[in-house]
Amino acid sequence: MSQAALAQASELIVKTRARVTPARVNILAVLLTAQRPLSHQDVLAALEPEADRVTVYRVLDWLTDMGLAHKLSGDDRVWRFSVASAPHQHAHFQCTSCGRFYCLEHVSTDLSLTVPAKFLVNAVEITVKGVCADCLNKGEE
Repeated sequence: MSQAALAQASELIVKTRARVTPARVNILAVLLTAQRPLSHQDVLAALEPEADRVTVYRVLDWLTDMGLAHKLSGDDRVWRFSVASAPHQHAHFQCTSCGRFYCLEHVSTDLSLTVPAKFLVNAVEITVKGVCADCLNKGEE
């Protein structure tokens, strides 16, 4: 884990005015350096030394509650987490073969939505489904 990611994670947690703990810092640093949304298992695998799986679940939920992480669910019912941009305004690509998610930073999420009277939209999530490059390449071998 890079010192820059650890420092950035610590700084983000300090801004919440919550307690800065090694578990929170390390898990947020993993998300900060990830190139795609990560499952609980992905986060566990990235942590050194090994962390308690229940602690990882709790910290990921805490990061989400504090607005530091964004949580999305795939068709496989596995939650995946990424660092929350404020607000989280990009689409995702989900591979229907391996289940991995990828952030699509340059896909516009600006939609003109009309909802019934007295309805309030909190968030719009766009997920594009298909097969990722890794899975396509595996199929060619």
